[in-house]
Formats: sequence, C-alpha cells, structure tokens
Amino acid sequence: MSKLILWLSVIWLPFLMVYLLINETKFKKNIVLGVTLPQEARKDADVLKEIASFKKNAWTMIGILTAMAVLMYFFSDNNAFMTMWMTWLVFSIILPYVPYFISNTRLKTLKNEKGWVQEKRTIRVDTSVLKSQKWLSPWLFVPPVILCLVPLIFDRNMAVLYIIFALMCAGFWFGYRWLYRNKAEMVDENAGLTEVLTRIRRYNWGKMWLLISYGMAAYAIAACMSYRSVLVSVLVTVGITAVICFYAFRLEMKTRRLQEKLTADSGGDWYVDDDDHWIGGVFYYNPDDSRFIINQRIGLNSSVNLAHPGGKIMTVLLVLMLLGMPLLGGFLDIGMTKEITLTMDDNKVVCTSGMGNYSVSREDISEVRVLEELPSDLRRRFGTATDTLLEGSYASEEIGTARLNLDPRQGPFLLIRTADGDVYLFGTRDGSQVKEVASALKNQD
Repeated sequence: MSKLILWLSVIWLPFLMVYLLINETKFKKNIVLGVTLPQEARKDADVLKEIASFKKNAWTMIGILTAMAVLMYFFSDNNAFMTMWMTWLVFSIILPYVPYFISNTRLKTLKNEKGWVQEKRTIRVDTSVLKSQKWLSPWLFVPPVILCLVPLIFDRNMAVLYIIFALMCAGFWFGYRWLYRNKAEMVDENAGLTEVLTRIRRYNWGKMWLLISYGMAAYAIAACMSYRSVLVSVLVTVGITAVICFYAFRLEMKTRRLQEKLTADSGGDWYVDDDDHWIGGVFYYNPDDSRFIINQRIGLNSSVNLAHPGGKIMTVLLVLMLLGMPLLGGFLDIGMTKEITLTMDDNKVVCTSGMGNYSVSREDISEVRVLEELPSDLRRRFGTATDTLLEGSYASEEIGTARLNLDPRQGPFLLIRTADGDVYLFGTRDGSQVKEVASALKNQD
C-alpha cells in the first residue's frame, strides 16, 4: 500500500512538467521556447516546424518515463524500489528539458540566420505609477501563524513541528516581498503594457504566497487531528495538497494566458530581447545584474542569477541534492536494517537504531510492562514507518501517545511510563534484550 501511495503521489510529475513546457510553445511577451522572436516569426514555417518537433519529442519523453515508472512498480525489494524511484524522479525532473534545450538551441540558430536579433537599447520606465497598487498587508499572514500554533493547546508532543510551521508562515511574508524584485515586466516601449503586466504578476504573486501560508496552517491542524483518526488525517492532508496544487497551477496558467493575450500584437517594432542572458532559455546568467533572485520571463516563478555568488552556491547544492537522491535507497537500507540495541546501566535505559536514539532516566520510570504484541490500532503521528522499523511518535487507545523505536516483526516489546506521563515502547530484532531489561527494572523496584 505504501508503494502504491508513493507511486500515485508523483506519477503525475512529468506530465505536469511537459504540459508547462508545451505551454511555452505559445508566444508570450514575444518569447517561444525561451527564444525572443519578432511578430513575423509567429507564422514562419521553420519556427512552426520546430515547435511541432518539440511537442512530439516532449510526449515521447513522457512515454519513456511512464514505461519506466510502470516497470519499477513491480520491484519487490523496498530498498531497491526506493533507489529506482528516486532515480526516476531525477530523470523526471531533467529529461523533459532535453527536447526543450534542443529546440531552444535550434531556434536561436534560426534567429541568427534570419537576422531577428534585436538591437540593444536602454529604455527607462517610470515605475512610480505602480505604487498605486499596494502590497498585501502583513496582517493577512498573521491568521495562518496563529492557526499553526493553535494545535499546541491540544498536542504538545509535536510542538516543534507546529512552531516550525508558524515560522514558515511568517517567513512567507518576507518571501512575498523579497523574492519579487520589483523588476518591471517590460516587453516593448509601451509603458501602459509594462504597467499592466507588472500589476498582474504582482497581484497573482501575492495570492500564491497567501495560499501557501493558509495551506501550511491547514497542514498543522491535520497533523493534530491524526491523534484521533489517521484516516481523517490522511484524507485531509491529501485534500489540502490537492487544493494548493490546483489553485497554484490555476494562478500560474492564468498569468500565462494574460501575458499571451496582452502581448499578442507586440514584436512588430522594437522589443526587449535578453536571450543572451538565458542559457537554454532556462538558466539566467548576467554578471552585470547584481540581483540574486530574478523573475522568470514567463509565468509567476522566480529563478536565480548564476553569475551571483548566491546563485552559484544554490545551484551546486541543487545539483548535489539531485545526484544524492538515487543513493537514498542505500541510506534507508542502512537505517532500516541496522541492529536495534536496548541497554541499561545504573542511570538510564537506552534504545538505539539506525534512525533514532532514545534514553529514559531510571529514576523517572513509574511503570514497566512487556507486550507480546503491538496494539492493533497503533498509528503513526510523526516519524518512520516501514516493514522493518517504527520510530517516532505513535498513538493508540491502549497506550496513548508513545515514542517508538522497534522492529514490528519481532516481539516482545518493552513499555515504559514515566512519572511525567511520557510513554516509550522499545523492541529489538531478536527480542532477547527486552525481557532482560524489563526484569532488571522490576527487580530494582
């Protein structure tokens, strides 16, 4: 079931990426497939041929990625499946851009051959008119911060998670203001068009960050609800994710449609052409631009300036993260199969696995029990849950909220309650240490 959920949760990713890339075959702000072209190019036979070729290659890539995903589903070994799946995710992120880069290169060559390279000009736009459109008030971000902290009243076990959610919502306000760098959405010498495009982007940009903030608050409430019903928590989490993705996609496409419509007549005379700064139409490199974060030319997204030190660092970290994803299966294998030890000395009981390390002071222990089987209604609240390891915060009607570190396949299990009301449930992969530690603790009492 976990494999099926993982499969369904990301199988749509390459379809979404290809759809967004194919959307860039429609001229917006005189740009198609990352190349700026004049009005006459929109009906040019060579340009149309390259657009058709890109669409064909993009859907071919979808077929390849889908076939790979279907084959991987039949891997029986969980760690091998995870390794293959992470590799597939890397391919799903990178491969759709291969036909995009190829077509971008061909169109740039065609652009030079036909003499469509635009002359460079310095155009000044009075952006003071944009001040009439106010930024979203920071007070609009206060309710989601408060909502993220409300679960603390009912559940202190995941206090760190709720506080992190609240801090993220507060940070979204700064992201909204800082990441949008106030660069005018200039297309040509039409100042009115520049104003309208800038206002549209700023407005939808604010709605996007506000949507994410309230979505984060909903996640916090859903996490708190898992104490009573894991099914309700899962359904609510899936629902929240679906709503956020739907409206975020809707805002992106709405912005793109307006950019396409408003610039349909542009490109006849002089127009902005900064293709020299966009590698493959995707990566921005401009040593003369001091900004770290810049606006993508199409849609709502932002990007980084690779010529900026911060851009270089972020790009290296991203590449390392992508290269490290296929290794996740190996790391999980080590973490999930490493020996679980349960030891005791004069001061404390310690349970250590590949994913967690727990210690309980002996003087704080108020109750010790040995369970031959795990509670039937045990449900995860936060942590790791696999066939070979349960680690983190769990709950059941029988034992309440407890911190687990055990292999669910091998009993018995040691239940420890403290005078402060904390509950721990430990186990090892051979079961031998559990009864020994339990006996020693009871004899001490």
